[in-house]
Amino acid sequence: MADNRKERLAADYRDMLRLQDRPYLSWIVTKGEPPYAEEYLLTVRIKTYALSATEERYIVSTIDSCTIRITLWDSYPKLAPNTKMLNMPPVFHPNWYSKGTYCPSERWHKDCSLIDYVKRMLGTLTYDPSRIETRSPANFKAAAWFKKMQDHDELFPSDPVELTENAPDEIKEKESLGAIIDSWEIKR
Repeated sequence: MADNRKERLAADYRDMLRLQDRPYLSWIVTKGEPPYAEEYLLTVRIKTYALSATEERYIVSTIDSCTIRITLWDSYPKLAPNTKMLNMPPVFHPNWYSKGTYCPSERWHKDCSLIDYVKRMLGTLTYDPSRIETRSPANFKAAAWFKKMQDHDELFPSDPVELTENAPDEIKEKESLGAIIDSWEIKR
């Protein structure tokens, strides 16, 4: 792994610790050895909307939890992370394809931080109006539904959660716990 990429992965991991174990989010590393995490599995506890189908019609309903995988490609940070919702049905949103892949409304640049990317993505799940792209949507049905319903103030945001971060002392505690766990040896 190139040193620049390792430095970037480590910086992103330290930043992600600021979002760990929040009321609305927890995550684990599923690929790579911390702090060089190459894939994260997020459990998001934010009320959002999903589209399900019956024999007669489509129904937009609320969901309270999502599982999302963020993969950092070998060419990351040159290429944007790949973000995929694993639960079905996935979120029904203009910035999410119907198969569950996230399409950020802002163009990726290698200097963008992973934590800012994740916060923007979380903002879409709450239907934060500043995070919704309807001019060039990933999901045209969701964009049409949102345009039709956007005057219903009780629907948006879907969850008024405040996306807060851990305090510096909480981050140090998590880093030291990680060092303790990493130092354990398992012997046969």
